[in-house]
Amino acid sequence: MLEHTMGWASEELASIDLGDTRRNRRAIQLIERLAEHPTASIPGACNGWSETQAGYRFLG
Repeated sequence: MLEHTMGWASEELASIDLGDTRRNRRAIQLIERLAEHPTASIPGACNGWSETQAGYRFLG
């Protein structure tokens, strides 16, 4: 699951509440990906097309 791959962001945002646990997980994952590659585009920071699409859906 996503929780296994997340580190500092899941700790920092432990109390995040976006109304749905899936949104919470997606926010944490996207923040971690963008922090790992701060100068990359969203597709460049995400791991694959499905994660990129999910990131864009989240931001939309």
